[in-house]
Amino acid sequence: MILSRRAPKRFRQGVPIGTAPHDTVLNKAAIRWSLSKLTQVAETPVAWTYKVQRDDNSPAALRIYKPDTVDPERPGKLLEWYRGDGALRHFGTAEDAILTEWAEGRMLSEPALDGKDEQATSAIANLVGMLHVSRPGEPDNLVPLREYLSDFFAADVRIWPDTARDLYARSVGIAYATLDKPAAEIPLHGAVHHDRIVLAERGWIARSPIGLLGDPAYDLAASFLHPWGNVALAADPIRINAMADGFAAKLGYKRKRILAFAAIHAANSACQALATGESINWHLAVLPNLLAVYDLA
Repeated sequence: MILSRRAPKRFRQGVPIGTAPHDTVLNKAAIRWSLSKLTQVAETPVAWTYKVQRDDNSPAALRIYKPDTVDPERPGKLLEWYRGDGALRHFGTAEDAILTEWAEGRMLSEPALDGKDEQATSAIANLVGMLHVSRPGEPDNLVPLREYLSDFFAADVRIWPDTARDLYARSVGIAYATLDKPAAEIPLHGAVHHDRIVLAERGWIARSPIGLLGDPAYDLAASFLHPWGNVALAADPIRINAMADGFAAKLGYKRKRILAFAAIHAANSACQALATGESINWHLAVLPNLLAVYDLA
């Protein structure tokens, strides 16, 4: 499971950027959903994203997944289950493609970096509250949280810098202790944070879900590591405490578990970066303070 800077978590490395989607997959998607004006707007190691026009002339986002990366049925079923409440509206899933609403508003990282971080935290709490509303017909293909973290548990501590190995060891210990305690299990987006939340006409919505099943507090974890790259903000213990307080007050989740999953997510993200040769300087700036605040919770 790999995570690059400001990129969605993904289950495998995928195909190098710069490749082209198989014409058959793209053409089938265009025919199946009567799409026109296909314009490629983004590419990651796991997918190509196109802005397209539907037969009613409305814009939509078409994502074509690269071979052996992500099963689109998982995010597709989860988005369908959300019904557009706090998430992108889902129009269809087939083979290696998923079609959703087009959202091009500003990301939540913008107000957070513009002196409105408290409001951004409140927006995340409200959004997660919408995502976690109980609905019938839960998706049956979600990945259990412990299984999703299996690579984290199995990571070789020697890939960590000598001076940071204790951070990994402590985070793994927290993960075992937290997951071994009985807790509710609900469908999780899996990566709710400032750079995956975009402003639509109906308000802030989350995009690019992973599709997990587990403790609801985990859906707050990624937000502690964002906005990405702003050390003064994300590594500030006062901010970490304020986020945990706000989330606990708004959602009713235990503050200690919120902080536990924040540290677990940061350490897991660092493991993913190390596995692909990426720098973890950002993680090392934030994780120690996440652990310190957790210890005092």
